[in-house]
Amino acid sequence: PLLVHVERASTIRQLLGYTEANHIKLVLFGASEAWQVGKELAAAHVPVVLDNNINLPVSFSQLGATLKGAARLDAAGVMVVFQPQNDDPGEYARTINQIAGNAVANGMKWDHALAAITKNPATVFGIADSYGTLEPGKDADVVIWDGDPLDVTSAPTAVFIKGQNIPL
Repeated sequence: PLLVHVERASTIRQLLGYTEANHIKLVLFGASEAWQVGKELAAAHVPVVLDNNINLPVSFSQLGATLKGAARLDAAGVMVVFQPQNDDPGEYARTINQIAGNAVANGMKWDHALAAITKNPATVFGIADSYGTLEPGKDADVVIWDGDPLDVTSAPTAVFIKGQNIPL
């Protein structure tokens, strides 16, 4: 797929027109105002990769940013994927559970927020046959938590990587 970083709803509409006319599979990245065009994105089967915690506009293009963005996209039928959106997303990967938890606190269904950090990324990037869900024959790393994994007060009690119990 073509992965495009875009923020404004008006730009997203233009991009949708272009990719539909040229039969290009599209994935939006960033997309602070994507919730404003959620129905169009759902109809075009365009997933959105976002950090729902970015809710204060740092530019004119992000004036429509809101903590309710992911919930609104999900309610419209858009596949949502969470990823930290900052200077170094790899360094901030540890915040992915917090991003999903905040989306739940702002109206997204819990199981949909969990899918946004497990199943949905694997589906969007074409590796769902091997990753993303706990099923026989798939590769999986598993973390056992002492509470809700989307709650920042929960902590891992066990970690299994490729079937091996990893000491904490």
